[in-house]
Order: sequence, then C-alpha cells, then structure tokens
Amino acid sequence: MIDLASSFLKALLKHSNTPLIIFKIKPVLVVVEHNDAYRALIERIGGNFKFYDIDIIPNLLSDGEKEQLIKTVRKVSERKEKNILIIHPIYSNSPHVKWELEFSPVIQNDHPVEYIICSLKEIVANENNLENILFELSESETRFRGFFEQAPLGMCVLRGTELITEYANDNILKLWDKTRKEVIGIPQEEARPELGLEKPILNRVKDIFKIGEPLVLNELRISTPKTDGFFIAMYQPLKNDKNEVTRILVIIKDITEQVNFKKELLKAKDILKIAMDASEMGSWNIDIESKKVLLSERAQQIYELESNTLGIEQAKSLISPDDIAFLTSSIKKALHNRQAFNIEYQINLNGINTKTKWLRTAGKAYYNEEGKAVYIAGAVLDITEHKQDEIRKNDFIGMVSHELKTPLTALSAYVQLLQFKLKETTGNHFTIETLDKINVQLKRMSLMIDGFLNVSLLESGKILLNKTDFDLVELIKTIAEENRVILPSHFIQVIGLDEIIVNADREKIGNVINNLISNAAKYSKKESLIAIKCERKKGEVIVSVEDEGIGIKEANIPKLFDRFFRVESLDTRTIAGFGVGLYICLEVMERHNGKIWVESKFGKGSTFYFSLPTAE
Repeated sequence: MIDLASSFLKALLKHSNTPLIIFKIKPVLVVVEHNDAYRALIERIGGNFKFYDIDIIPNLLSDGEKEQLIKTVRKVSERKEKNILIIHPIYSNSPHVKWELEFSPVIQNDHPVEYIICSLKEIVANENNLENILFELSESETRFRGFFEQAPLGMCVLRGTELITEYANDNILKLWDKTRKEVIGIPQEEARPELGLEKPILNRVKDIFKIGEPLVLNELRISTPKTDGFFIAMYQPLKNDKNEVTRILVIIKDITEQVNFKKELLKAKDILKIAMDASEMGSWNIDIESKKVLLSERAQQIYELESNTLGIEQAKSLISPDDIAFLTSSIKKALHNRQAFNIEYQINLNGINTKTKWLRTAGKAYYNEEGKAVYIAGAVLDITEHKQDEIRKNDFIGMVSHELKTPLTALSAYVQLLQFKLKETTGNHFTIETLDKINVQLKRMSLMIDGFLNVSLLESGKILLNKTDFDLVELIKTIAEENRVILPSHFIQVIGLDEIIVNADREKIGNVINNLISNAAKYSKKESLIAIKCERKKGEVIVSVEDEGIGIKEANIPKLFDRFFRVESLDTRTIAGFGVGLYICLEVMERHNGKIWVESKFGKGSTFYFSLPTAE
C-alpha cells in the first residue's frame, strides 16, 4: 500500500522538476497527490486547480480525448505496463502546445493496481507551420468580430492619440448617428465635430495612452439628433508586447432609464423627508438577520438616545412592560400575514419609569426572493402630548359623568316616591302621566351618562369584565319588557330559543342589547316592529335586532362603530345622541371575543347582529 503521507514521497515529488501527478484508479482519475511543478503548469495555462477532489486533466480535454485518456489508464492498470499518450489541452492559454503523458502503474506484489503515477511533458507545435498559424489567427479574428458585432452594448476600438476609429459595432454607430464610412479610419474629432464641446473628456481619454489606466465615466450625457440620454462609458487600454498602450476599447451602455428612475426616487425621497420633517416623524429599520435597529436623526431624538444604532434587546428594554407583549405579538402577526401594522405604545426613557412617552409606530416587512423577511422598516411619531390631552379629556368625562350620576339618582328617587304617593290618590291623571314621562327621560339621561362613563373607562383601560354563566334568552326577555314600558310607541317582539347559557358579563351584555333596541326605536317610525332574535350556530350564539327604520347608506356602514360618529342627514338631525353607543357595543363584544356587525338597506331598515361564544 502506498503511503501518501510519507515525508519521503512528498520530498521526491517536491524536488522533481517534471510535473508529476498520482491518480487513484477508483474512482477514475481522481488526483490524490501532485508536485509544485504540476501546480505551476496548471496555473500558467489557466486551469482551475482544486486540491484532491477534481480530475484537472480530463476537464482540459475534448470529449474524444477524455475517453482516450480513460481507456489508456485502464490499459495501464490491467496490463501493469507503462503507456504514453499525446493530447492537446483545448482549454489552455497555450494553443500551440501539446502534452505527452507517461503513465506508470504502482505495482505492489500481486495486488491489483490502485495508483498510477503520471509525468507530463509539454511539446511545442511546429512553429514553421505557417498555414496552421494563419488559420488560427483567421479563426480568432472571425470570433472577435462576431462577438463585437453581436454585443448588446455600444463598442468601438480607437487607435493612437488621434483616436482613429478601427472598429465600431451597429449599436455605437446608431448612438453616434453615423455610418461606418463616416467614422472608420477617421479621427474622432474629425468624424464627430460635436466632440469639440467635450475637450476635457477627450483629453482624459487621450491621457490613457500615457498613464495606461482604464477610465470610467458615469452618467455621461450624450445628445444627438437621434439620441438624448445618459450613458456609462468605459475606456479600457489595449497594450502590445512592450506594455505600451496602442488602442483603447470603448464600451458604452445606455443607463437613461436608471438615471431617470434615480432622479424620481431622489425627488420622492425629498418629498417624503419634507413631509416627515413637517410632521416631526422619524424612521427606523430593523435588520432581522443581525438584529440591529437603525434610527433616523428624528427617531433618535424621540427616543433620546446618544447613538442611532442599537440591538433589538436594547430597543425592547425601552418599551413599557405593559405594552411589550402587545407590540411584539402585533409585529409577529403582521409578519405572518404579510401586512402592515400601526401600534401605539409607551416607552420608558433611559429605562426610567418616571419619565415616559407615548409613541405611534407604523411599518411593514420586506422579503427576499425566497420569501424570507430580511428587514422591517417604518415610521415613529411622538404622540405624548396628544395622548395626555386624551387622557385628561377622558378623566374629565369620567369625573363629570360620575358627578352627574349622584343628582340624577336622587332625582329619579324623588320621582319614584311621588309616583308611589300618587297611586294612593285618584283623579290626578295628568300628574301621573307627567311623572311617567319624566321617569323615561331620566332613564335615557342615565343611559347617556353611563355611555360617557364607559367611554372614559374604555379609553383608560379600566373597564373590567365580571363573567358569569347566565341565560341570555331570559336577559333579552327582561330587557324587552322594560323597553315596552319605556317605548310604548313600538312593538317589541322576542323570537327564538327558550334558553341559551353563555359565560359573559351580564350587565355589559344587557347594555349592548338595550343600546341596539334604543337605536332601533330612535331610527324607525312609531307603531313599527322591533324583532329580537336569538339562535345557536356552531359554538356561538347570534343575537339580532331588526327594525323597519330609515336604514343606513352603504358608505356609512364601515364608520358606524367609530367613536363619536353619527350619520348626518335630514332624517337624523332631530334625533338626540352623541355617537358613543355603538362604539361601546363594539368594545364590549371584542372584550368577550365576540363580534358585532350590521346589515342594512337604505330606506327599508337595518338589522344589527352580535355573537358570543356559548358556554360548554
């Protein structure tokens, strides 16, 4: 067995001036060892040498000679005899050189041949064979002209400091608006008089003959009767065997579209910057792979940081603990659904809880060709002042609403006491009816105040659910009966099942039902029907309140559940309300993991629905 790690073998290979290779028979022609002379040969002829894992010689041969090489190696291994093969490396930088390969089997007793040593000798072709040399030159010239003419770029070759045009392809002639007869063999300044205005550029091109370095001109403006645009021009010096520049290869590429796009992009960028500066908005970018956050100057000011770059964990540490879970889950959801996100959250400046800011950030992820998210970019706005105003407003509404409840409760009690006393007397029907009407209005006022109080609690996040198991149908019937007293002008009917148990906040679900019945009565004529239906469907219960009222225009439906939104029309001007009822209904249903929606035909009536998960 041959020892490839042997220092003696390595020394023999190293000191040999003849290129030597050791092949392994199986797999066929895998180079397992070589010497420096072989490596130098491969590098000189332009081979792509890789250690021990590629059969370099077969890759330099034509298919026919490759088969001949394999047959020769097999013959050497089977007969255990030397063999010589002469080949021509077609991918070599030396077209007039052939190789003589001598294969010698490594014989070890009676064992089959496992290794072959190959020595390599270069044989120079007959230099006096003028016919072959001229043929190869002609072939090279033909290949060069074919490439030159078919190149998708504008190309020409200029000779000498006078810049005489030797070659010019169709693309560059079209660009110059010239024929070959007008430019070939003629100096550039003579063939193209317009270059007289470009003396500085011409001088730089001529200097290539002195300094021998390439020249690249970016976004070069060229204007001719047929062409007006931007180009990139590359001037590559061509040298003779004395390293003297004799010609210049010119390559011109049209980049008008890219330049115009770049200008539009810069213009859009400037407009965006002006808009962001006017709104005092900052921008940010998260590199998902490196987990680095890059902030714009304004974003850096918002976060009050000394650096505009920070790690993702450092960025997360600035966010209020109450908001971090919501923020991260919102971004993950947006990434999963490939959607944009828009979130409000609090930050603790420099990690100090006593100094906080409210921010709103919006952004989206960007993906590579494989569909993998590579970065997230967006904008951030300081909304602290606006948020504090909102909190103060909600606190004020909550305080006023709470204070109004006290006299209202007392007033309601006095009315009920008068009603009780008047029951003992007879004949005073006017007073009794008046007190009933006062009581109805007091209940309506109480509901309005409750609405404002609930809005205040919702905005401050202080509204809590007290969930219990109860019969939803029984609650609907109770509320319907109460409204029949308050709203004697309408027919209120309950349709559906006798019992459905749900786990929810009974009081708040009651408020939702009350609100929908009240709206149905407000927006429909007297003596009309209000139908309340309750049905069970696949793990949820659906309640609907249908009226025969004025209906809702399709354009207003998406905004119907917005806070303080009211439909403005001649029919609604005389109807009291502040636009908070449906907003509260939406918030209550979302906190119950339920839904609320509406179907309506303008002029024919509306049906409001809400759904709740049913108790197991």
